[in-house]
Amino acid sequence: MRVMLVCPEPLGHRQPAGIGIRFLEMERVLRAEGHEVRLLSRDDGAFVPETLLRVSGESDVAVVQGHVANDFFAHARPIPTVVDLYDPFIIENLHYFAARGGEVYAHDHATLMNSLLRGDFFLCASAAQRHFYLGALLAAGRVNPLAFERDPTLASLIAIAPFGVPPAREGQARVPVPHVLFGGIYDWYDPLVAIDAVKLARASVPSMTLTFTTHPNPELTPQGKLAAAMKAAKGLDFVRFEPWAPYAQRGAFYDRFALALLTFPQSIETDLSMRTRVYDYLWGGLPVVTSSAPGTDELLAQYGAGLIVDSESPQAFAHALLSALNDRERLRAGAERFVEEQQWERVLRPLAEFVRAPRIDAAKEMPDRPPSILERIKRRIGGRA
Repeated sequence: MRVMLVCPEPLGHRQPAGIGIRFLEMERVLRAEGHEVRLLSRDDGAFVPETLLRVSGESDVAVVQGHVANDFFAHARPIPTVVDLYDPFIIENLHYFAARGGEVYAHDHATLMNSLLRGDFFLCASAAQRHFYLGALLAAGRVNPLAFERDPTLASLIAIAPFGVPPAREGQARVPVPHVLFGGIYDWYDPLVAIDAVKLARASVPSMTLTFTTHPNPELTPQGKLAAAMKAAKGLDFVRFEPWAPYAQRGAFYDRFALALLTFPQSIETDLSMRTRVYDYLWGGLPVVTSSAPGTDELLAQYGAGLIVDSESPQAFAHALLSALNDRERLRAGAERFVEEQQWERVLRPLAEFVRAPRIDAAKEMPDRPPSILERIKRRIGGRA
């Protein structure tokens, strides 16, 4: 098939974040299956009507994500379209109301509803997300009698395809110094708890450090919590802020650290999001100490690859960091098992199956007229209208 991937993030700087990584891996997996793939991204000037119309006319199936779906549906030819809902942006962006007002939510809501109405097949990241989006699809009229009659499970409408990881790396370096990696700071994280936790843990391990990374696309997301972390870290020599590692070099970057740490408050965002970096950190051989969140909790518990802290106390995180440091080899072994079973080829199987046989969803246009008396009689006696 000829596949059109429409990625909402810039890719030209070779420092993709989670969504960009996901689209790059989609491209790799689909090319390996023999498909012809065209990957469009924000930084190559592709989201103009002429390009979207031309490329869609040369494609058999498309995959879109996020707000660029508005441009795609407005200007592309009507071809079978997968809408990737793995990133619940409408929930994440609720954090931005104080800084940006209600316009963000209005735009997000209109975007989501447009995508739910226009897409033919949907991907999400977890069972919790699937239930959430099924409710939204019901509200949009996509969970309807025609869809149910065709497939009572609705697996042909929406499937779970979480994040994945590349093949395991060989020769990972052992880390003699207990450096801790947090990574990028979004406004739904709590970097201050992380700073306080490492400060407390340093009473037992004075050489422990904490590293944050700056976002490669700061214009795409507010930087409030990053500014707060930088302010709190002034005068603390164990807290570092470094540039985002290029995708091809991130393995060597991860080798500098002993553990990964994630701290965030509980909210509906916590319930629905899958922490992309958890997958990548485990691929990098980093055991994870994290706040509790459905989805990632189950992964870490299943593979024994990290510690979950059901508290917002810095003391609780400091204790977990020290425990993980002492038990690092066992946790790393769990991360290795995780990598074996969460390869991209496996988790993107629902996408690959749709691309092999793309289809326009006939249940998108649900007839709203009531059945005639003749139709009802035929149904009653087992016939078909």
